[in-house]
Amino acid sequence: MGIDRKKLQNKKAKKSAKNKARKTKQKKHANKMGNSENLLHRQALQSPIHECFIPENLFSPDLGMGKIIVSRKSPVNEVLVSVFLVDVFCLGIKDSFIYLLTEEDYISGLMKTFGSENLKTGDPACARKIVEEAVDYANNLGFSPDKNYNSAKKIFRDIDVNNCTHSFEFGKDGKPYFMSGPNDSEIFCWKVINQLNKKCGADGYHFLTAMSDPFED
Repeated sequence: MGIDRKKLQNKKAKKSAKNKARKTKQKKHANKMGNSENLLHRQALQSPIHECFIPENLFSPDLGMGKIIVSRKSPVNEVLVSVFLVDVFCLGIKDSFIYLLTEEDYISGLMKTFGSENLKTGDPACARKIVEEAVDYANNLGFSPDKNYNSAKKIFRDIDVNNCTHSFEFGKDGKPYFMSGPNDSEIFCWKVINQLNKKCGADGYHFLTAMSDPFED
């Protein structure tokens, strides 16, 4: 039996058109959902500050790192929250993100964070001051904040740092102090130490890591 090429071509064309229409519909739906979320995001940014939490004793010699949380609550009870993992001894902002959450998910996330961090209610102006001065301190050492920082810092919008009367001292005992975290690779740690060597000299900083020495046998 011969193949009817014309019928086969028509069948392929119809299938191709159907797939194209389906993809177009999916794209429009995704754009609609994205635009809707962006609108809620923008509305939440215009809303008043909801809550602010700062690690207790963040600048104590035994801590030096913790999560700063700032949130705004929209009129429809969506919560826009930014979280900054701040290293006040060396690296500035190690990690950050901004999420638009339901109030239920926001409270659930807070409960998990409070289970691992000793947080206290803080002044939003001081939260912004700590975050931005930590970034400046790290920049002077040659370290940049993580890739999400520019988005996460939008939460501060109209918060005036001049309303914070506290002053903060970065580093430890007058020098940068790098503490490696459980998720820091050895390659990352060596990059940090090499940069500190370059910027501060061998005696200009302290560090504590669990990495091995690549020159040891």
